[in-house]
Amino acid sequence: MSVRFRRMAARLWPASLFGRLAIILFSGLVAAHVLAFVLIALDRLAIEDELGSKFAAGDIADAVAILDHVEPEERPAWLDRLSRRHWRYILSDEGELEAETPKRRQANIARLRAALGPDHDANFVHFDPPQRLRRGIRMHLKDGSPVTIEIFWQGPVISPWLPAALAAQLCIIAFFVWLAIKLATQPLARLEHAAHSLGSDCRSEPLPEDGPKEVARAATALNAMQRRIAEQVAERIQILAAISHDLQTPITRMRLRADFLGDSDAREKLQGDLQEMQTLVKQGLALARDYDGIGPTATAHVAVEASREPS
Repeated sequence: MSVRFRRMAARLWPASLFGRLAIILFSGLVAAHVLAFVLIALDRLAIEDELGSKFAAGDIADAVAILDHVEPEERPAWLDRLSRRHWRYILSDEGELEAETPKRRQANIARLRAALGPDHDANFVHFDPPQRLRRGIRMHLKDGSPVTIEIFWQGPVISPWLPAALAAQLCIIAFFVWLAIKLATQPLARLEHAAHSLGSDCRSEPLPEDGPKEVARAATALNAMQRRIAEQVAERIQILAAISHDLQTPITRMRLRADFLGDSDAREKLQGDLQEMQTLVKQGLALARDYDGIGPTATAHVAVEASREPS
C-alpha cells in the first residue's frame, strides 16, 4: 500500500467514532444484504431457466409435430402462428453448426431431442460466425425438410419494483444503523460533558452509573476520579484557610508595632506592606469560603469555619 493511498484513506476516514461505526456497520450490512440478494436472484434465474427450457422444449416439439402433419406447401402459413416472442421458425438450413456446445446448452438440446423423439435431430447453429452473436437450432422434419429456429436472446428481466424495493431496504438499514450508533455513542457524549464540567467545577453532580457495562464502568471510574480531585482540592483549601487565619495575628502585632515607629517614612512603608499582606489574607479566606462544600463535607466545613473565626 503506497503512502499516497494511505494518506487519501486517512483523509476519507472519519475522525469521529460515530462516523467510523456508521461506515463499518452500514458497509457490513449492505454487503451481507447485497450478497443475499444476489444469491436469491441467481437461484431464481436458475429455476426460471430450468422451467423455461422445459416449456420451450415442449412447445417446439408441438410445433414440429404440426409442421410434420401439414402439407409442405402449407407450412409457410403456419410459421407466424408457431413463432414465439423469443424465437421464430425458418424453413431453411441457415447457419453454421456449433462445434463445441457448453454443458448448459448441452442439457437444453438433450431435453429438446427427448421431446422431439428419435425421428428428429436438433443441433445449435450460429448465423453470424465467427462473432456468434446470433444463435439458433437446426432440425429436420420426418420428410427431411430443414427447420431452423432463430433465438432472440434477452438478458434477465428485472421487475420494475425491484430497484425501488432495494433502495427502500437500504434506507431502512441506514436508519437503524444511525439509531443504533446514536444510542451507543450517547453515553460517551455524557462522559465528555462530565469531563468538561470536571475541569471547571469539582462540585458537579456525579454521572449516572447506568447504561452498557463498559460505559457504566467508565462512569464509575470518572466519579471516583472526581471524588479524589475534590478531596485533594478540599485539603489544599483547608491548608490555605489555616495559613490565612494564622497570619492575621502576626500581621496585627506588626501593625501595632509599626504605629510606635518614630520614622514616619518607614512607618508608612511598613503599614503599606502590611496592608498588602492583609489583602492577600482576605483573598485566601474569600477563596476558602467560595470553595465551601468541595470534597468530604466534614473536612471542607472545618476548613471554612476555621477561616471564618475572628482573629
